[in-house]
Amino acid sequence: MTKPSGRAREVLLDLLLAALVLTSVVLTVRIWYPEPLFGDDDTTEPSLQMQPVPIVREMPEIFRPERIVVARADGGRAELHAGSPTYSTSWQRIRKALTGLDVRGGATLIDQVPRGDAGAPSLELFLPTALQVGQWADLLQWQAPFLRNGSMLVDRVIVTLGERPAVYLSGPLGFELYLADLPEDQRAALVAHVERLDPTLFGPYRELVLDGLQVTAAPGLMVPDVKAWPAAEVTVLMPDLWEEEARYFPDLSVVRQIDEQDARSLTDGRRLLRITGAGVLQYRTAEGSAPAASPELEQALEAAGQWVGSRGGWPQDVVLHRYERDAGVGRLAFEVHTGGRYPVQSLPGAMQVHVSAAARVVYFERTPTVANVMFEEALLPLVPPEDALAHALPAAPLLSSEPVRAMYLTYLLRPPAGAGEPWTAEPTWVIQAGSTEVYVNAVAREFPLPPKVLH
Repeated sequence: MTKPSGRAREVLLDLLLAALVLTSVVLTVRIWYPEPLFGDDDTTEPSLQMQPVPIVREMPEIFRPERIVVARADGGRAELHAGSPTYSTSWQRIRKALTGLDVRGGATLIDQVPRGDAGAPSLELFLPTALQVGQWADLLQWQAPFLRNGSMLVDRVIVTLGERPAVYLSGPLGFELYLADLPEDQRAALVAHVERLDPTLFGPYRELVLDGLQVTAAPGLMVPDVKAWPAAEVTVLMPDLWEEEARYFPDLSVVRQIDEQDARSLTDGRRLLRITGAGVLQYRTAEGSAPAASPELEQALEAAGQWVGSRGGWPQDVVLHRYERDAGVGRLAFEVHTGGRYPVQSLPGAMQVHVSAAARVVYFERTPTVANVMFEEALLPLVPPEDALAHALPAAPLLSSEPVRAMYLTYLLRPPAGAGEPWTAEPTWVIQAGSTEVYVNAVAREFPLPPKVLH
């Protein structure tokens, strides 16, 4: 065999060197500018109830209400859940009415929020997390150079649209406040919007019958009066370990794989990327242990927004459920809220981001993205809300001392019960009392499933 000449050898080496340089550039670009998790930013994918759930680099509107309860003048009620087109239109109009309110004399403690004049509509916004009045004032740009009771936690906004339209606030500790009068032009716009809503959105509601239950309910609490909901089939997009690798490790040459019984992991000695059998992605990195104050909410959100946006992007159906500061770390917990005719949500913590005092993300967790939920013709019989309360009481004795502030039906996303099984979503009663949430499976069974209690 003839050996290549010196000149040919140099050309061959130059070509190999060029190929190595090109490969290095491509890998560098892929690491620092990763593609979105499931395609380009403008990719349209099947999603919940055949509506696209985009994955984009920008953080979504994480403080939008989980749901909006609309009460018509004739007493009809509807629940609009995040993810439906009607919710989006309604929230845009309500947000416009609430933005820039003159509340210089507002945030006054009152005994009870009036639920509106007889024959007048009202709106109730169930916010995803409890924030101080002053923080909501910043988010909604209220005119409030001096705001009384600005440190009180609130997670409800009630808008009455009668002869004296006004905005009220309510919080998990039982405090209720008058915020401001609503300008007449905004009242008229909201009343007209309520009157134009699709009549099929309004369903039967009733008061709870609590005789002998040792449970009390907040004034005006109404619950859906339904006997059955359709069965649901969930499709989720499972993460791929090798696609995720380039997003979390700056030097792929030092990454090694660790196989576990129920998960697969990658590590470079400083970072750990783990994907469980259920498709839950977990990322952790080393962080110095020097004592320092945990970041404020705004700092944590800024760091999380940039970090998640550069590693696959944000699912647009998440809201912020809770922020906790502990031992130099701020913990952001998000949950999924989406749906159309039927609401679908996750437990809190479907997505978690932990931010250190140095504004670095040290822990990240994300459940699989919901691609689609199909509702079947078969109907599932539901337990009455009173039976759900009785079943929840032994696990959540707080219900006997704190009034039930809210109770509603939703499809709750549940991870696989065992290896190889799918994610599911079943009708669930969600009970809120104080800062406690109780999730009770609403499907009538011979042996009811145990409730889930979150404080």
